[in-house]
Amino acid sequence: MRALNGFAIALLVALEIAFPSGAQEVRAKADAFPRTCFIGDPIRYRVTVFAPDTANVQFPAASRFGVFEVLNRYPVQRQPSELPGIVTFSAEWDIAAYELGKLTIPPITITYELEGHRNLMRTNPVDIEIIPLAPPDAKEPRPPKAPLPYPLSWFALALLLLGVLLSLGALWVLGKALLWGIQTAWSAWQKATTPPPLPPHQLALQTIDRAEELYRQGEVERAFVLLSFALRRYLRDRLGLPALEMPSWHLLAYLQPHLSGEQRTALQHTLTLSDLIKFARYTPKDTEARQLFAQARQLVSATQPQEAPATVETSPPRQ
Repeated sequence: MRALNGFAIALLVALEIAFPSGAQEVRAKADAFPRTCFIGDPIRYRVTVFAPDTANVQFPAASRFGVFEVLNRYPVQRQPSELPGIVTFSAEWDIAAYELGKLTIPPITITYELEGHRNLMRTNPVDIEIIPLAPPDAKEPRPPKAPLPYPLSWFALALLLLGVLLSLGALWVLGKALLWGIQTAWSAWQKATTPPPLPPHQLALQTIDRAEELYRQGEVERAFVLLSFALRRYLRDRLGLPALEMPSWHLLAYLQPHLSGEQRTALQHTLTLSDLIKFARYTPKDTEARQLFAQARQLVSATQPQEAPATVETSPPRQ
């Protein structure tokens, strides 16, 4: 009996070490707002951890959020919650994205210590949608009509089995035809309502306008980061070069057969000052900043594809 009691006590101690009771009391929740915004707009990303007041929660010192750029990080806040013995640890970041479409903020790993045990947990992913400055109007499709009920005859008792089989066959054919019609109508509606992608030069001009708007609002560093991104993305889409990954001097060497000397000089001036503003905290003068935006628009307008002039057919003179 003593040996059995000793074995039970040892088993309980081993289970307590392997599965600490406090590990299930800690949970994390990630959220962001707004969920839909324009390119370059700040997004507030918040992570809240609910844990016992004896827990020690540590957020990662250097957080990475995939394609999102970290603009600012706020101190961790520790506050009591409405539940007794439970406190909340909150951490917030300001992030921004420079790509269009539906993006996802990846989970982050959080470390916490509770009752002498060190544990890890991950937050939930958060979906964000980055929309263009002038989204097209959406149209809702008409709801499909419900299928008509198939009438059954109560008088055909002798042919009940045959009638049931024919009814099931007719319903199956009707359902397949209805499903095919709905899928065809849905595909046609999606093709009709899905807007075509903006040409590279129009998207670049919109992004440059957005960057100049940020500059007027006092966001100098974000404005010129967005300006440099707009030019590099335009050169990538227009000329097929990996302009987003190349350093400035390498990109200018590749652009020699595509741009004139004056255009390369203006582009080098814009990219160099944008790098100085982003990495060296250089503050440009107002006239210098406006000149950079004007040079960027001029470069895009001068290198955009030219539309072919429309030909007018002339009828021969009457006799």
